[in-house]
Amino acid sequence: MAEEPMKLVAFRKEVRAWLRANLPRGWGTPEFKIPESMTLERHQLGMWWVKKCYDAGYTGFGYPKEYGGVERPVEERAIIREEMARTGTPGGPYSLGLLLAAPTILRAGQEWQKKRFIPRILSGEESWCEGFSEPNAGSDLANVQTTAVKDGDEWVVNGQKVWSSNSRYADFGVLLVKTDLQAPRHRNLSYFLFDCKVKGFDRRPLRQMSGESEFGEMFFDNMRVPDKNMVGELNRGWYVAMTTLGAERGGGGAAAAAATEGGRRTVGAGTLDLVELAKNTKRYGKTAWEDSHFRQQIMQIAIESEAMRYSGVRNIARLRALRQPPGNEVSISKNFSAEMRQRRGELSMDIIGAYSQMMRGSPLAIDDGDWVYASLRAKGATIEMGTSEVNRNIIAERILGLPR
Repeated sequence: MAEEPMKLVAFRKEVRAWLRANLPRGWGTPEFKIPESMTLERHQLGMWWVKKCYDAGYTGFGYPKEYGGVERPVEERAIIREEMARTGTPGGPYSLGLLLAAPTILRAGQEWQKKRFIPRILSGEESWCEGFSEPNAGSDLANVQTTAVKDGDEWVVNGQKVWSSNSRYADFGVLLVKTDLQAPRHRNLSYFLFDCKVKGFDRRPLRQMSGESEFGEMFFDNMRVPDKNMVGELNRGWYVAMTTLGAERGGGGAAAAAATEGGRRTVGAGTLDLVELAKNTKRYGKTAWEDSHFRQQIMQIAIESEAMRYSGVRNIARLRALRQPPGNEVSISKNFSAEMRQRRGELSMDIIGAYSQMMRGSPLAIDDGDWVYASLRAKGATIEMGTSEVNRNIIAERILGLPR
């Protein structure tokens, strides 16, 4: 029994030494300037870091070895996560590859697609975006109007997508299009993988109230996609899309609970951040932490965070025992985490008071405006990955069995 802990102690030392040797020079010091958020430099830093981690065997878990997956005991994976969180590391590239493309390809893709795309997603070498939402088909995804018409061994795509996360630097994308104009809803859509460098594809950024352009518009003007790039069966793309959304909602909820941004935890992601903010913010001659009103609200956030964490762990354990992929239950974690992010953001704005008007770039902004950014960004959490209303309908109908 004593030998196993010693192995883990030695492995923890190994990870710490590797981090010291491989993090960017000056990392964690005031001298190191992290590239601005949503810039190409920041994206490239993320690609570089993930590739380093992958080559060292410190990421790429949960996928079969034949598709580039890295095999490690659960205990070692936990140590890697703990040490990276303790040290702080660069975030990954701006990509939806790990969140939704790789899980979808693994479950529904052809063998050649798995071998071609998954390894490069795990290594951070190729970035991905999602072509689902449209100007008139956001929450009503089955109303997609972008079309694909067969022409020999290719499909010709025309239409528009909007609110496409991380589309600016993507190398590839997943795409849901209408391939049968006569078939009923849910049986007229097909799912493709497409190359963002092909002729006929264009993308433009959308500026958010947070000041960033995390999302974008995508335009398809006679863009050609090989027939072999179809995932799943013709006109059965709706069901492949549900796999993607399940992965997105499950992974997105987890990411929101422990977000990272360029080597530091995203401000507002944890309860301790709120405690520190309250202790360092003066209101009417005393700190906000001395006010029982704020202490109680912070404690409520802490309770909810733990409830969400334990619920997630329980659900993952159940799915592993049953050897099942995530299902409709991810709508529960998605809604809970999204609405909690908003409550946390509103509480942080209450704590800093008038300084909530100072955004990034203002010399008066608290913590470089990160609190205000986190609060503004959280406003979209109940819309993205399916609105709260859509997810509540899923919970009611598919989990609780309530009538439509």
